[in-house]
Amino acid sequence: MTGVLGFAVLLLAGLGLELAARRGAGPATAAQAVGAAMRTTPGRIGVLLVWLWVGVHFLAR
Repeated sequence: MTGVLGFAVLLLAGLGLELAARRGAGPATAAQAVGAAMRTTPGRIGVLLVWLWVGVHFLAR
């Protein structure tokens, strides 16, 4: 139960940051951050590793 609550809090925080960024009151949007990471080789490796982690932990079950 605590794990589910923790994931819900993280999801809400991420959505709040995304909405603030889209209004211009916060940091870069998620799309801008991923786009910036994909411009470099280490960034591409990081994005790939995150996608692998998400796939193994959430999509494979």
